[in-house]
Formats: sequence, structure tokens, C-alpha cells
Amino acid sequence: MTDRPGFGESASAVDKSHVQIETGATWTRVQAGTEIFDLPEALVRVGIAKSLEVRVQAPDWVRTRSGGSAASGWTDTALGLKGHVAAGGSDFSLRGTVYFPTGGPDLTEDRVDPEIAAAWSRALSPQWSLGATVSVHRFRSLHETLTSPSLSVGRSLGKRVATFLEYGANLARGALPAHKMDNGYTWLVNGRTQVDVSVGVALSAIAPDFFVGMGVCKRF
Repeated sequence: MTDRPGFGESASAVDKSHVQIETGATWTRVQAGTEIFDLPEALVRVGIAKSLEVRVQAPDWVRTRSGGSAASGWTDTALGLKGHVAAGGSDFSLRGTVYFPTGGPDLTEDRVDPEIAAAWSRALSPQWSLGATVSVHRFRSLHETLTSPSLSVGRSLGKRVATFLEYGANLARGALPAHKMDNGYTWLVNGRTQVDVSVGVALSAIAPDFFVGMGVCKRF
């Protein structure tokens, strides 16, 4: 299972001795006249033991255009661990990630920031599935914590194609909540390669108006 696309992530880990690379690009309209484009959204997942993976999140190149002017730069790098367990017909995972201040002046947090996330998924039938993720990211330089819950419903459209509908939110103390929704499709090209596309819209005024993304995942 891949951790893209979508707001949440899978409740699985990469098998021992395998490497999975997930990458993509997203265009976002934050509001009228403001657009953000980012890539490569690269995540390398390496299975180091049964149900345990190491994760390296490479910096993203982000270009922002607003009011006729544009700026670009690189975001921070992250390193994490993710473990998986299956119990009672459900899958669970727990992830810990540390973000290092390697990004550009306007895109870094300047300090090492921690994040934890828990994910759950369950097959409801051969065609339907349900999943949820909650992540908590601490921004130490700002003394703020961002909590991001999500809930998704998945539907198999055949042996290789699937779709999902997902709700997500970003919640922080003293700030208005950002509610959003996305719909995505995945195509399993073969047993090791997956292609995806997704679109999302805002459900509250503070969330980005619209986004569209696409990506590919490869397992070795």
C-alpha cells in the first residue's frame, strides 16, 4: 500500500528488504490570484524488519505566484520510522518523523520539529474499505501544534483501479479550522508500479480553494 495520494496515509509498512519510492506533483489555488506548485513530493520507504520501515522525505521545490510576483525554494527534509500491526481484521500503524531545517529561508521552520501519526484501515467488503489517520506536528519555533485528522472511504473499481473519497482537516489552537475534501483514483500498472491522480476542494474559508495532483509509486 502507498501513502499517496490523499491527506492521510496507509496503515501498512513496506515489507522487509524492499524499497518503495513515492513521488508526484501538486498544483494548488490557495485563493484568487495565489497559486502554489510543488514537486517532487518524494518519499523513500525502506523495509528494515517485519512490519517496520525507515522513511526519508526529500525536500520539495515549491513555487508560489501571487499578485503578479513569484517566489520559489526548497522545503525541509524529514526522517522517520513506521510500524504496522494487524489485529481483529483491521490494520494499524504508528509513525514518528523528525523534520530537519534544511529548507530555504522562507520555507524552513529553523528548528528540528517532531511529528507523530496513527493510521487505521479496515476492509468492509471485497469492494469497500474505510481508513483514518491522525497526525500531530509540533512547530517548535512557533510554539504551535498542528493536528490533522482524516477519514476516507475506498472503493475497488476492478482488479487494478480503485477510488476514494476523503475528508481532512488542519486544526491549531487560536486559528480557524481548515476543512477540505478530495477524491482520488489509483491504477496498479503492475505488481510494483502504481499511478495516481486526485483533486480536492475547500470545505471552509481558510482551506485552499482547489488542488489537483498526480504521482507514481514504484516498489523494488
